[in-house]
Amino acid sequence: MNKKEKEFTPNDMISKLKNYFHDQGYEVEENSKKFQPARVPLYCKKQNEEVVIDFTVDRSILKKIFFPSETIEGVEILDASPVRFYQYYFTNAKIFFAYPYYVKEDDGFNEFKKVCENRGIGLLKIFKKDIKEVAKSRPLFDDICDELEIKEKKIKNKLEYHLKNCLHYFVYYPKPVFKRRAITGKAKERMSYVLIDKLSNLKNIVYCKTLIDLSFDYRKEARDDYEIAEKCITDLWQEYLGLKYPSIHKRVENILQRDEVYREHFVHQFQVFLIGAYILDYIYPEVAKKFEEKHECKIENVWLAASTFHDFSYGLQNFDTWLMQFFEEILRVKYNQTKDNINLLNLDAAMIREALFDQITKIIDYLCNNLKKNGKKEITRLFYEKAVRDRNHGVLSAISLLKLHEESEKKELKIKERGILEAAVAIACHDEDIWEALCGCQGYLASSGKMPFLENDCVKKCRRGTLLRLSKKIEILKDKKIEILKDKISEGIVNIDDSRCESWERDIMKKRIISKIGIKDNPILFLLTFCDNIQDEGRVTSSDKQASGDRSTLENIDIEKKDDTTEIMINLKSDDHAKKEKKENEIERLAWCLEDDRFRISINNDTPKTMNGKGG
Repeated sequence: MNKKEKEFTPNDMISKLKNYFHDQGYEVEENSKKFQPARVPLYCKKQNEEVVIDFTVDRSILKKIFFPSETIEGVEILDASPVRFYQYYFTNAKIFFAYPYYVKEDDGFNEFKKVCENRGIGLLKIFKKDIKEVAKSRPLFDDICDELEIKEKKIKNKLEYHLKNCLHYFVYYPKPVFKRRAITGKAKERMSYVLIDKLSNLKNIVYCKTLIDLSFDYRKEARDDYEIAEKCITDLWQEYLGLKYPSIHKRVENILQRDEVYREHFVHQFQVFLIGAYILDYIYPEVAKKFEEKHECKIENVWLAASTFHDFSYGLQNFDTWLMQFFEEILRVKYNQTKDNINLLNLDAAMIREALFDQITKIIDYLCNNLKKNGKKEITRLFYEKAVRDRNHGVLSAISLLKLHEESEKKELKIKERGILEAAVAIACHDEDIWEALCGCQGYLASSGKMPFLENDCVKKCRRGTLLRLSKKIEILKDKKIEILKDKISEGIVNIDDSRCESWERDIMKKRIISKIGIKDNPILFLLTFCDNIQDEGRVTSSDKQASGDRSTLENIDIEKKDDTTEIMINLKSDDHAKKEKKENEIERLAWCLEDDRFRISINNDTPKTMNGKGG
């Protein structure tokens, strides 16, 4: 094959095969559920005719790869393969294996082809514009019947031969292969199939081949999502960052999930990375060159660092909760006074002793220099308080990333400090508490019209304070309608100037350090904030019965070039009304802090929300 010629993606192959059989009058199903719980790559049906197709996009086909002989507990299974597995389930179907025209038809291929011909497996050669049937397919049932003769001995011999071959049906999926998600389903704890399938179309980012392989192999995987994510992240970090990915994050998940309402964060990070990688691949020419000139590193490598590390310190944010559970169970601590006396974590001292504050200073200096705005004093106070008082996972994760880079072997590093700083700034600012303060606390409750009668500007624009503060002062609000609040304000019972924010918080909000987060000036922060908010699928709680798992699932990512712009449309689905409303509120809050009309989100095909605070 000419090196300049583009190889087929899995989606290319599926599309060509679907069109080919559809033109012949077949109804075609991709990833068909005809054999549950496994899925068939392509299932075609026309009246009483069935066709099942498996395929590859590899350039080389060898028998030992596609038809390996397996020995399982002393039993030898010859020519084990998914296509043979389908033969024994779809006994009346024609089974085909499809391959691209650029496959090298050498001795290894001929050995593979001979197995197909002997086993009755058809071969389809896929060209750019047509498809050629290289070997005929024989349904297994027809093959058996053709070989049977009336003589008793012949019948016995033939039946014995075919029954022995049926062992292939029972043991094709040995340990741990029988645990593949195609067999087990793994309906809840899994990554989005929509997202995984989209990865096969990647073209531009440096690690696109790794993610294309992930897309093609995911349904065949026996490993769980945690293992898949950790292995992929670890390999990518080593190859493109020159950093060793800390394994503790995955291990901490088991502790965090002791809280029944805790939502998963480790595979979530990986899916955020995948969503951003897919979007970045499409807008690559627009942002990559400028970013590399400015930061002296590739934008996709900075995205890799930021997205796969942004929730790394979430365990510290919930430190009190799970450690107190530990004390209660191990030491049988019961009394509140005893609990209050347990000194759980002193980050104030750690900041100074471990020079963690130096890393905060790096982030602040970098942020202020990039924004070309004053406000260093206010940002310093914000980040310090968020790290020490609130143990904000974004700020702590950013500190941890900088320390990791600083302490790594310089000769091993493949990304400069400037790139890591760009990732750290995005991580530090991605959490809502941070970007809300930096963007000026615009007051999305007021903008949504939920409290239109409040005239005081501070109250109207205080997201967190209004309901919390007033509900504490007016106990009647717990069970009465919110309209009562208007009367209480007019009667002077509620002091609407009583702000929950401290003075330094109000000072930084007034400055509006970042008026809006735009992809032009802050592409990594924009993508991280955007992708982090739309990723819900697979984020189950520790109990499958909990209702606080997925708020939405990903229906589609539609990226389309129109004239000189690229429009990114995210379609989410939510079947639960309460979760849908919660997700809509999240998206509304997200929309007022981001600024890019090309990015839109819809839930259940409702009017899409544009990332500029306005509707579609």
